[in-house]
Amino acid sequence: MAPFLSQAWQSWKSAKATALLVVVAFTFGIGSATAIYAVIHSLLLKPLPYAHGERFVSLLGGTLNDPFSVSSLKLDDVREYQQRMRSFDAFGWMRYINYNLTAPGEPRFLNGIGVTPALANSLGVNPKLGRWFRDFADGPVAVISNGLWLRLGADPAIVGKTITLSGGIYTVTGVMSPEFNLPLAGTRDETQIDVWIPLDPSGLGQDRNSGDNFCYARLRPGVTVVQADAEAKRIAREIAGRDPASRQNYTAHVNSIRDLTTRDVKPILWLLFGAALLLLLITCANVGGLLLARSVARARETAVRVALGAGLRQLALQYFLEGLLVSLPGAAGGLLFGFALVRVLVAFGSTVTTRVDDIAMDWPVMGFAIATAFAACALTSMAPLWQAARTLPNEVLSEGVRASAGARSGRLSRSFVVAEVALAFVLLAVGTVLVAELYRVTRVSPGFDPNHLLTFQLSFGAEGIPGKPSQFAYQTRLLDAVEAIPGVMGAGVVDQLPLDCCLSTAIFQEGASSQPSTGEPVAYLPISRDYFRTMGIPLRRGRLLTDRDNTENPLPVIVNQAAVKRYWPDRDPLGVLGHFSNPKGDRFQVVGVVGDIKNKGLDSPTVPEVYMHSAVTPMNPMHFAVRSA
Repeated sequence: MAPFLSQAWQSWKSAKATALLVVVAFTFGIGSATAIYAVIHSLLLKPLPYAHGERFVSLLGGTLNDPFSVSSLKLDDVREYQQRMRSFDAFGWMRYINYNLTAPGEPRFLNGIGVTPALANSLGVNPKLGRWFRDFADGPVAVISNGLWLRLGADPAIVGKTITLSGGIYTVTGVMSPEFNLPLAGTRDETQIDVWIPLDPSGLGQDRNSGDNFCYARLRPGVTVVQADAEAKRIAREIAGRDPASRQNYTAHVNSIRDLTTRDVKPILWLLFGAALLLLLITCANVGGLLLARSVARARETAVRVALGAGLRQLALQYFLEGLLVSLPGAAGGLLFGFALVRVLVAFGSTVTTRVDDIAMDWPVMGFAIATAFAACALTSMAPLWQAARTLPNEVLSEGVRASAGARSGRLSRSFVVAEVALAFVLLAVGTVLVAELYRVTRVSPGFDPNHLLTFQLSFGAEGIPGKPSQFAYQTRLLDAVEAIPGVMGAGVVDQLPLDCCLSTAIFQEGASSQPSTGEPVAYLPISRDYFRTMGIPLRRGRLLTDRDNTENPLPVIVNQAAVKRYWPDRDPLGVLGHFSNPKGDRFQVVGVVGDIKNKGLDSPTVPEVYMHSAVTPMNPMHFAVRSA
């Protein structure tokens, strides 16, 4: 082996420029593939950061007529799944709770999660300081994230001390590690959670009619996701059967948490990985052409070695080692280039998933880069080996041999060119598809005017402002203060901003209808009186809401065009009556119709929406939209 390695080294010493060109080509080819693989490995292949993470699943609600939609669950449904599901050996539920931290330090808005202690302790991830809350009897306690701990001064003795959240005093029992997050996926877009609060597993103190719970569970050994999903759907059918009028299409979905967190990015990642492999193949074709041209120049040297007894195996080893001496430095450069690309992906991907911090150039990724270097070396070494195998030594050593060898290699060189062009066209087609899709998304109208529009979120301690009238008065004072700022043309408040979807309910028409409701989800949004004007959402029919629209029987509401198409396609919707949640639920009357907005993202169909005045349903947190001049 040593003599072959020495010969390979000597062969490149006389062709330094070619060696450098090959190393640079491999750097970009291997680096691109390695960077995308690092993302795929971290998001799609690496186990979830929980003990037995491959067995953790989510349990969410859904509708039979939309198999891809998921929704949160009512507390009574959650507890029934907990009691009846036999596919799980650990089960718990969560709900989003936002807090204002007022002590210690400066006031801060926190993303919070209420979680049952049994679920938190079943994750197998202990806090780096302190412990999880063991049960609800621990009292008002909290576990905080590493980010919040750092913002509070990184006190190593913080366990046992208190923090003030929305007016309540909580004792800190633990601090999580930097990479921890819970949930990884739920009914909202992913976000980094700052604080976890225990939920009473008996449901004490929780609104049993509020459908904002979602569940995580751990499959029993040997149970598949498909089996658990079938069991959950069977229980969902029985739940729906007890209230067929309002829950006709109700069902449940059990999904792998990994699939739920990556379902939006998985197709894009595999497409990018395929494009990176095409680029690597083009690189190999280029390098193979260079090595083939180099083998023609060395034809006499190769012929002499064959004449002295060198066999095909020895020639293959020689060419492989020569390729390895340039592919391994290319892999090293590719790791550096890939690291830079990963940093760029992390910077832009933080808005897509909170798991971007898990993306790293770790040992498996380095192993992929090295394996890719060996594979590229083997592919590119075949060209000079093919040339050597087809050239007879007596012809090579005769007069005009280089011309003869060059003629033989010409066909292979032309084949390389054809392959490069074909691969380049495939890569161009993939890039064209991506650019066309990006262009399509950028040309989609969101349904409102995003220019000169500022949004922010604000929450308040409900304990300090009890009751609907007081909370609405507080909201009105805030709006008046914002509108008094110089340069502000208008301000509005909504429960959830467009593109991020919203809470859902069901509506049922009163009287006969050609499209009777089957209980499918409808977004409902409390808004302030000037919300539509501020957002630039057009009024299509009827009128807008005013501060006088605070009566609750019937409740004046505005619907979007998607709701009209779904529920009243053949009649004038103005003045029609309906009910929320079930056929005998709270009564409403349609007073206006507004244009559709993209409420589930630019690439998703618009969900039917119902808007009511915020005096009837106060919001906390409140999402402000401010229109500037």
